[in-house]
Amino acid sequence: SKMSTPLLVGTYGEKLGHVDGKGKGVYAVRFDRETLSLVPFTPTAGLTTPQLGGASGLVNPTWLTSCGDGKVLYICDERGDGPGNLAAVSVDAATGALALLNSIPADDRAGGAACCHASVTPGGAHVVASNYCAGSVVAVARRADGSLDAPSAQYVHLPPASHPVSFPGPNAARQEASHAHMAYCSAGTHGTTILVPDLGCDVVWSIPYDAESAKPLGEPVATASPPELRGGGPRHLVRHPTEPLVYVGYELTSVLAAYPIDKRTGAIAGDEPLCALNVLDGDAGGFMGGSGEDADLSSVAAYQTTVRKYARLLQGSAAAATAAWHGGEHRGGVPLCSDKATSIAAVRLAPGDAPSHVVVSSRLVDAAGALSCVALTPGGLFKSAEDEPVRITSTLGRTPRDFVLLPPPSSAGGR
Repeated sequence: SKMSTPLLVGTYGEKLGHVDGKGKGVYAVRFDRETLSLVPFTPTAGLTTPQLGGASGLVNPTWLTSCGDGKVLYICDERGDGPGNLAAVSVDAATGALALLNSIPADDRAGGAACCHASVTPGGAHVVASNYCAGSVVAVARRADGSLDAPSAQYVHLPPASHPVSFPGPNAARQEASHAHMAYCSAGTHGTTILVPDLGCDVVWSIPYDAESAKPLGEPVATASPPELRGGGPRHLVRHPTEPLVYVGYELTSVLAAYPIDKRTGAIAGDEPLCALNVLDGDAGGFMGGSGEDADLSSVAAYQTTVRKYARLLQGSAAAATAAWHGGEHRGGVPLCSDKATSIAAVRLAPGDAPSHVVVSSRLVDAAGALSCVALTPGGLFKSAEDEPVRITSTLGRTPRDFVLLPPPSSAGGR
């Protein structure tokens, strides 16, 4: 169908601490935009035929990304019992057939790495990936056929010696070590920076990238770590397509914050956010994870009130916002885990050069997951610190993690 979009679906194939995986590999299907349903990739293909799995295949192919032409796919095999792999896979555009080109270890140590995110750098010279459990980032050169040049792999362990971090963090159950959750390529006019949200270190590492160097990753710099948002655990982020802004989602407190971007380097410019918002403020229920059963919910309410006041004042004066935070009634500064009932996951922007909303996915305790839509001004800031985001819950599964916002068919060339 001309109204269908190819869709490659990664899965978990084993039971881990946070998921009971039932997948068998990667699934190639199509999304029919007329019926809003999944259909086989070809008329003779099965809808639930897995690829690349099995005993010798990819066990947890959870994150998939491609280069510009879509002919080669890069897949994170998110293993908890070893370094796992970053794999290069060819894609047959006509049939959806996948073939492994090669793979490299996601980390250079023996422990469980949990490789969870990968990106292709601007210009296509390298693939960069982050390892959640290992607390590391890897950069590896791409060969002409899209396969990975294993000898070129550079591994960067976090936190760097130049910026030591004391563990555990405010959320002792979740911030006991570095947890690099994403490797996002942020291009500037004179360079590119790899932005790495680190839930355990409570920072976003801005890592300089040089495509021409034998060691393309430079020294990590800690950014986006204001004391007012400590314990938040940055997880995912996304850049505005035209404004020098990046939106960071804090998993453990359900806060979304916008930071300025250095136009030259693509790095986050400092620690102070331009605006912030608790995307599920006021949700009822119990905490997610950690030692949340013992949480004092009155302290959470006080925390949310202070976040709201801090966010409102950020729009006028950073100094006033900081004063409001330190004068707040919240006990200890942060709740034990996220906004009473949720753990936010991915952050995306509505399509277009002037996106109308930031959209955040969340999982909720004993309920369907949610998408929270935060309205933006023409300049990319949140419209109001007082607004509660619009929530979409009725059609989602229990744990929506990542998602894609497709433009209307009329603006996609009929495809």
